[in-house]
Amino acid sequence: MPGQTTSQISSFSFNLSRYLIFLTLLFFICSGGAVMAATRYVKPSAEIPIRSGQGTEYKILVVVPDGMKVEIVEENDPWALVRTPGGTEGWMLKRYLTDEPPLSEVVASLEAQKTNLMESEAEVRRKYDELVATYSRNEEELNTCILERDETNNRYLELQQDTADVIKIKNDLESRSQELQAARKQLSAVQEENSQLKRNSSIRWFLAGGGVLFIGILLGLLSCRSRRRKSTLY
Repeated sequence: MPGQTTSQISSFSFNLSRYLIFLTLLFFICSGGAVMAATRYVKPSAEIPIRSGQGTEYKILVVVPDGMKVEIVEENDPWALVRTPGGTEGWMLKRYLTDEPPLSEVVASLEAQKTNLMESEAEVRRKYDELVATYSRNEEELNTCILERDETNNRYLELQQDTADVIKIKNDLESRSQELQAARKQLSAVQEENSQLKRNSSIRWFLAGGGVLFIGILLGLLSCRSRRRKSTLY
């Protein structure tokens, strides 16, 4: 078991070393490609010849002006194999190349940036004006909403007051209705009592009339007897 562990560790270390070497080689290859694909500018000077080889004895293929953009294909100090925008490849001295773009290109870039900034400023100002207008409209709408809210609150308070008044009126009506019902009951009792009194009065008058009639008849009878007695005396 310890031997197997040592073997596995050695195998892992070997594979790791191979992997690191591969990554290192890949890094150098990519770095070299990046150098070859770099872009340079011809320094401001007299026109620079591009030759077919690394030396002044080689044929001049083309003469490039200062500020032209060329692509670095290969470097071999103090020479560099370059490719012009027209596709011509040749060798030129590296001292005539620089990473800095020409002044005319810098000025053009600054002019373009200025134009972009002015356009951006105009766009920002336009958006600002739109935002100000939108803010004004929103503020007006907010004020309108506040007024409507206050009016709604006032109407709500009025409705609450009206509701309280209606409830009070309803309670008063219920109280008056109860009083009216009680009065109707009292009136019915009084009417019933009055009817009873009327009936009792009719009976009394009937009895009184009957008594008077009876007394009249009795007096008539008594009067007839007294007359009879007088006639017999004569």
